[in-house]
Amino acid sequence: MISSPSPVPSSRRPSRPGGRRPLGATLARAASVLGLCALATCDSLDNVDVEVGGKAVVQPGTIIDDLIAALDFDAFQRIDLSAEFENQGVTKDDVDAVHIVHFTLRVESPADGSFDFLTSASFFAETEGQPRVLIAKMDEVPRGARELSMDVVEGVDLTPYVVAPSMRITSEARVSGRPDVETTIAADVLLDVDIAVPGC
Repeated sequence: MISSPSPVPSSRRPSRPGGRRPLGATLARAASVLGLCALATCDSLDNVDVEVGGKAVVQPGTIIDDLIAALDFDAFQRIDLSAEFENQGVTKDDVDAVHIVHFTLRVESPADGSFDFLTSASFFAETEGQPRVLIAKMDEVPRGARELSMDVVEGVDLTPYVVAPSMRITSEARVSGRPDVETTIAADVLLDVDIAVPGC
């Protein structure tokens, strides 16, 4: 007589490597992965960097001359980022938030020039209908420095200033005199602009 094979006890049945994942857990994991991918895609789509630059010329003099009270960057007197946004395929209406990433000053000329004439500096954003707001500063300029990385004020959202017809960046400076020769200073401001993207 041929006997039927006895069923293998569940404790002795070969198991799949790692065990079988419940369908619900599998779907949850897939959704989580897709969510992370969507976030990564949104991060790459809804933030753009916009650079703003300007130059100021400090005339030479002696310590008995009138002290400069501001660094006047002509390009900062009327800033309209409409063209920059258009290059990115967006408009001012798409802007959700704007924050400064970094704000630097550097001596462009003369080759051996420095910021020794400057004691401290503060920069402000201004536009019609909005309060003047401090955006970057340096309370003590180091001796011999040719480039300064300003301390950016955290938490300042410049959206109302950037979406206005134009904004200005103004300054206040404490100085110890004027440089011996004409000195050209370049300013570079990098803005992180958060753009409204449907689904992000």
